Amino acid sequence: MKVSTRYKVTINLVAWAIGLMLLIPLLGLIMTSIRPFDEIVNGWWNLKNAHFIIDNYVSVWDAGFWRNILNSILIATVATIVPILIAGMAAYGFTSFSFPIKTMLFLTLVAIQVVPQQAVIVPLLRLFRDLHMYDQYYGIILVHTAFALPWTIFFLRNFFMSIPKDYEEAARIDGLSDVGIYFRVILPIAMPAVISVAVVQFIFVWQDLFFAITLLRPGKWPVSAGVTQFISRYNPNWGQLTAAGVLAIIVPITVYVVLQKYYMRGVSGGIKG
Repeated sequence: MKVSTRYKVTINLVAWAIGLMLLIPLLGLIMTSIRPFDEIVNGWWNLKNAHFIIDNYVSVWDAGFWRNILNSILIATVATIVPILIAGMAAYGFTSFSFPIKTMLFLTLVAIQVVPQQAVIVPLLRLFRDLHMYDQYYGIILVHTAFALPWTIFFLRNFFMSIPKDYEEAARIDGLSDVGIYFRVILPIAMPAVISVAVVQFIFVWQDLFFAITLLRPGKWPVSAGVTQFISRYNPNWGQLTAAGVLAIIVPITVYVVLQKYYMRGVSGGIKG
């Protein structure tokens, strides 16, 4: 069915309007971070006699926020790679093999996805205390891995099911083992889906605050928790707070922009045979 020009123009205008509305908070964040305090209190949109400075960024950096950035890079990177490696092989097992508790196990994974983080924090803290995992990087990485596995397996399984079985059968005829088929045939085809999952997981771990402030002490806090050090109860330093916010979003935005092409291919669907 042919789409009229007026309809296309209307859709584009609506899309641009929504996009601009979503950019307003980001613009306010950036403008506030480069304005003196006496100008911030009059509203970031007030540009009369405006002055732009980098003092807020210098103060945030000197306060040690760079450590929070490094902590986030370490935690988010490892907590993305580990569950992806495990989930990919598990998803391939669910799509290519038959075993007695396959359906029950998959339904259990689906059910686990609805368990909120707050529901498990008390037993989790007791477990961390008994195993001496509190305030350890590997501890919070294991937690993020555990919460990531159900949905990553679910997502990758659905993508793997869309890959025609002809690829797998041809690889078996050529003499490849199950491991070889996964790493040399299935994984390259599914790379857009894998990257999509990786982007979502990386951003989720990067912005996590609940586990960060619960399982780590301030010295190992990631950026999500590190930003809170610039919040005062009675006199918030809006300049430093927003400067820290801008620094905190640079890495995830960069990751998304660099991998955007693969991310869109992964979320758009599977392989058509």
